Amino acid sequence: MPNTGENGKAGFTLLEIMLAMLVLGMVVAMVSLSLSGSIKTIDSTLDQGDIYYRAQVALERIREDLASAVLPADVGFRGGTREDDTGEMDVLSFASMAHIVFDQESGQAGMAVIGYSVRPDTSNEQQLLLLRSDVLYLPGQEQSVTTQDVELFLLTDRLRSVRFAFISQDGATVESWNTRDAEQGEEQQTRLPAAVSCRLEFWL
Repeated sequence: MPNTGENGKAGFTLLEIMLAMLVLGMVVAMVSLSLSGSIKTIDSTLDQGDIYYRAQVALERIREDLASAVLPADVGFRGGTREDDTGEMDVLSFASMAHIVFDQESGQAGMAVIGYSVRPDTSNEQQLLLLRSDVLYLPGQEQSVTTQDVELFLLTDRLRSVRFAFISQDGATVESWNTRDAEQGEEQQTRLPAAVSCRLEFWL
């Protein structure tokens, strides 16, 4: 309790002041821990929301491209795993009416040869990049979207893995599809897959 001196004024002893400071310190520490946990939860929620948005945008773009896929005589539908200097990477290329015109003044609408490829992220060895190419289709000219001179656009990053699977008309699922490969079955030589499954895994 407060100590009263000779002049009648009340005061606190050193022990009481130290106890009060200790209690105050404990309260501050508890509040700090609570706020720190709340901030971490908010950051984690924002990070998850960012990953969800990236996945939604990427899958929506892939869905629109595949929904408009066509099979002209000189452009095949190719999908599967390709091996290069960086290892095995899933790739996908096909003709589609979902051509994106970036320059409204000089760009032309129409059919395009669209390609998807997976590359390592040079800034982070553990992460992958999903890249998209969109080349206007030129009738009668064999085109490929896997060549080095094709401009690639980043669709999404922070990826852990990308896997495409192809479903035939009879419901069978295969890991690759190539309408231009004579060694494939007759159905794959002349038809687009009935459906394409795309699985994206992100680092969180």
